[in-house]
Amino acid sequence: MKQTISIAVILIILFFSSCKNKQKVDTIITNAHIYTINENNDTAQSIAISNGTISAVGSNDYILNHYQSDSIVDLNGKYVYPAFADAHAHFWGLAKFLGECNLYGTTSVSEIIQRLKIFHQQNKDRLWIIGRGWDQNLFSDKSLPTKEALDSVFADIPVCLIRVDGHAIWTNSKAIELANINSKAKIEGGEILLNKNSEPSGIFLDNATSLIEKHIPDIPYSTMIKLLQKADTICQQNHLQYIHDAGLDLHQILLLDSLIEHHLIKTKIYAMASLTKENLNYFLKHGFINKDNFKVRSFKIYADGALGSRGALLKQKYADLKNDKTASQQKNDYGLLLISTDSLKKCLSLLYKNNFQVCTHAIGDSANKLVLQLYAELLKPQDDKRWRIEHAQIVDTADLWYFKKYKILPSVQPTHAISDKSWAIQRLGKDRICFAYSYQSLWKQNNILPLGTDFPVEDVSPFKTFFAAVFRCDYDLKDTTVFRPEEKLTRLQTLRGMTIDAAYAAFLEKETGSIEVGKKAEFTILDFDLMTISKEKLSQYIKSQSN
Repeated sequence: MKQTISIAVILIILFFSSCKNKQKVDTIITNAHIYTINENNDTAQSIAISNGTISAVGSNDYILNHYQSDSIVDLNGKYVYPAFADAHAHFWGLAKFLGECNLYGTTSVSEIIQRLKIFHQQNKDRLWIIGRGWDQNLFSDKSLPTKEALDSVFADIPVCLIRVDGHAIWTNSKAIELANINSKAKIEGGEILLNKNSEPSGIFLDNATSLIEKHIPDIPYSTMIKLLQKADTICQQNHLQYIHDAGLDLHQILLLDSLIEHHLIKTKIYAMASLTKENLNYFLKHGFINKDNFKVRSFKIYADGALGSRGALLKQKYADLKNDKTASQQKNDYGLLLISTDSLKKCLSLLYKNNFQVCTHAIGDSANKLVLQLYAELLKPQDDKRWRIEHAQIVDTADLWYFKKYKILPSVQPTHAISDKSWAIQRLGKDRICFAYSYQSLWKQNNILPLGTDFPVEDVSPFKTFFAAVFRCDYDLKDTTVFRPEEKLTRLQTLRGMTIDAAYAAFLEKETGSIEVGKKAEFTILDFDLMTISKEKLSQYIKSQSN
């Protein structure tokens, strides 16, 4: 009996002794399948967390033997990833769209008119009818629409409909009249398409869209705040914790800064300031914004337009202009340069001297070559500027070497390949499609490829990003043909692109992007394994998300 009591006492002493030797932490996550995405891409089972920071990562036994906590979270085998990021999106643009007429997925002008009628009926107080999401590539004749279709229904209220890519608008005669635009109006880096009578047809491309949009009344701040909070909810529901917002004006930057600082928005934002005089004056004077959840240290520049609206600047003529009776009115068969070469050189030099990151939108192969060449004139081997090309959608293989030599980051959106694959070959021609959406070739330059969606151009879902990058076919599997299979990314490349590569592209790799000691305890927890899930099951999950 005495011996039994002695053994019990010893065990109690050993228990309390071992507890004393354990480090106390706030939370322990255990019994999980953890993809750390560290340098070796190690996996783990358990994480110890204190003050919002990762204290340790390891096996269940290791963490439980060395750490103790009053809060132990058993994930029962769930999958843990670093916080998902979207390396190129438009958070403000998504919020604004939530207050407009949704034209995504429309397949005819008549369907668009019907949606606009319903929207107008529900929003009688609006001075303008604003919509977004139309895409003539979904129409049976694939031709750009004209003002007449809108005039027949909306003769007395101005209408402005933004194309899916944001690089073209379709307006009615009332909007053109209010903006006092005629056939002689011109703007650098933009084009007003004219009809057979040499009058504005209702289609405005790239910089010309500002001629109409500057007349649209501003959204009241109280309304905009509510829309931003809705956009925040959508991002959270889609497991997105970090957003690189690609191009904001100063008033937008300051409002988002305030909302995030007061915890009215949870999404963390790395903002690119639009290249405006106001932004340049402000940030050259005040420097970076560097707060925990809101940062600004980069400028967004537009070199060219978009492929879908034939504004992307190409080395050769668009192959399908003759097939579109409206687009044939375009004066430039090669697309548009939205900023003069001299202006671009001056801006790049100024930003380089002041240590700002540059993120330049370049879609066409001609635009990409120009930007790469101008970057190369300034960047030095010892630099850590992390200058980016946003989209890098069509890059001549002869120009890929610039990315590696000058450590230039291509920031791409895999969902564009799926959305565009049915018509991109018509735009470029069979001989040049091999330069487009070349994600594997781009990854090989620096072994880094930040991934995004460009929402609201595309869907917010990072799972569509993953699907598009890895499987390169339709999400609903109605067509399982793999688009340019040689340019698929591996699952690991894709996951890194959504986490650590995106963090690196925003100078955040020491704070987030992987599950490592000293980094923020920011995770995405899922019931399924992205590293093994079949395309069929991921397709089903994407479908369930959208319902």
